[in-house]
Amino acid sequence: MQNKIFKGKKIIILGGTGSIGKEILDSLIQYKPKLIRIFSRDEYKQHQLRYKYFDEKNIDYVLGDIRDLDSLISACRDIDIVFHTAALKHVPISEENPEEFIKTNILGSLNVKKAALMCKIPLVVSISSDKAVDHTNLMGLTKSVQEKIFSSHHLKDKTKTKFITVRFGNVIGTHGSLFPIVYHQIRNKKPITLTHAEMTRFYMSKKEAIELIFWATIHGKDGEIIIKKMKSANIMNIIKTFLSFLKISNKWPLKKIGIRIGEKMHESLITEDNLYRIKERSGYYIVSPYDPNNIIADKFLMDNQQIQKRSKFISNNPDNYFTAKELTEHVKNFIGESRSSFDTII
Repeated sequence: MQNKIFKGKKIIILGGTGSIGKEILDSLIQYKPKLIRIFSRDEYKQHQLRYKYFDEKNIDYVLGDIRDLDSLISACRDIDIVFHTAALKHVPISEENPEEFIKTNILGSLNVKKAALMCKIPLVVSISSDKAVDHTNLMGLTKSVQEKIFSSHHLKDKTKTKFITVRFGNVIGTHGSLFPIVYHQIRNKKPITLTHAEMTRFYMSKKEAIELIFWATIHGKDGEIIIKKMKSANIMNIIKTFLSFLKISNKWPLKKIGIRIGEKMHESLITEDNLYRIKERSGYYIVSPYDPNNIIADKFLMDNQQIQKRSKFISNNPDNYFTAKELTEHVKNFIGESRSSFDTII
């Protein structure tokens, strides 16, 4: 199915030098698109990709920023599919630099939508985060607004461009995430930094992230938010699994740094008002866009029993936890990939 969707198409990856953008690129090549355009503001990472994919003649590189509508429009002309992965994503940094996150994640996403409509692009797939759900930090707030940007037209006029959003959890191995940090600290014989032993997060592998993106590309409908049924883990269990797999004593020093500004103890995959709009299919949750008729009929008003169902989607629900075997397998795969990676792990 992927071959049919992508073969011969012109595709642009916004934020194409980031962790997810590079995974999309690597996965797309086998399907022989006519063009894969990498759009990002990172000159050095584009330089790296040029060397890595030197023999691939259908990859094009454009320096630009989604904050600049003119450069977006220029890069998006004659494109069939947009993968919008460009974002600022680190929670503590968002609290220190709110205006920069607003410029990229909100105003930049508005530019993406404007450019897609002006260039009459058939399909846009954008990346969101579970931090958009019940957000307590600015990064999550900007992602929540981004989700609404790509579904708001359902309350007014429909568009010929199809906008689909995928909502991620933590992607194992992406820059600055927990797995690389723990592994880096162990390798460098430093204490492992710990926010809170009971903190939990949803996790997915890079492979699962790409499967989610491509499934949404093929099966998603305009305005939908698509979420993988993810497993979660307690942060302390992740640290213990690293130490066990590397055959290191559990007495390895920990440095407690406390919960950082803007962070939550636990995450949720869906908001309360997603409950009446959600359905399940093939290992994914699909949240339909608002229907004005439902709003008029007050269908979004839920009783306590419906609201209690939300516990199914929260990261500290034991039913969502990885088994010890599953978590060990993720640690094993991450370490194997890190040792052979083209990039640094941090």
